[in-house]
Amino acid sequence: MNECQICRTPAPLVPGLCDGVAGYRLIRDPWAGRPSFLDGNLHFSCLAESEKNPVFFAEFTHMLRAGHEEVDSLDGTPPPLTRMGLGMRQIFSGSECRVFESGVSDRWMVVRRTGPWFRLRRADLTDIERGRTPLSPAEVTPYRLPMDLGGVDDMSLLELLSALGVNGTGPQPTWRAPQPLPDEARGFLANHAKTYTPVTFEDEKHA
Repeated sequence: MNECQICRTPAPLVPGLCDGVAGYRLIRDPWAGRPSFLDGNLHFSCLAESEKNPVFFAEFTHMLRAGHEEVDSLDGTPPPLTRMGLGMRQIFSGSECRVFESGVSDRWMVVRRTGPWFRLRRADLTDIERGRTPLSPAEVTPYRLPMDLGGVDDMSLLELLSALGVNGTGPQPTWRAPQPLPDEARGFLANHAKTYTPVTFEDEKHA
């Protein structure tokens, strides 16, 4: 699961460069040799270069919009499986990407038509409105390095990521990488931020 499901080399979760798809999302795996559901990480560079990325894009964006729905099992035998979609709504469709918005939290997803996707929070929307480039979260994600990687003590962070097959540039030493959003998504979200009302629950309204 920690390997890229396309090239089968290590794929640590680096926002903007790699991300993962959980098996319970029931997205069909276009890179598998036999019918199966995708479960694991993807290098965005591999995804963007794959001839199967249109199939993935269609499956992934459907999952974003879907709620809990029945999906046929891999061999067509009953009972059907239940997909746990994210229930987001599409708020923009352009030549390069689509933008989706959650109805239950201040969250957005920008999905390039070549496959890579970017998760945004309220603070990111504010940055975009102010003309700033949103940065990846400063969260720590543990990752077990492969045994055959060699000595890593003298590697810089960028050298380590390169050795893992993750292509990209970013500041050191914190690695809060700029998120490479399409210009059309930036323009839309900058305008959207001006009229967006943050999600508020009933108990918060009366607090």
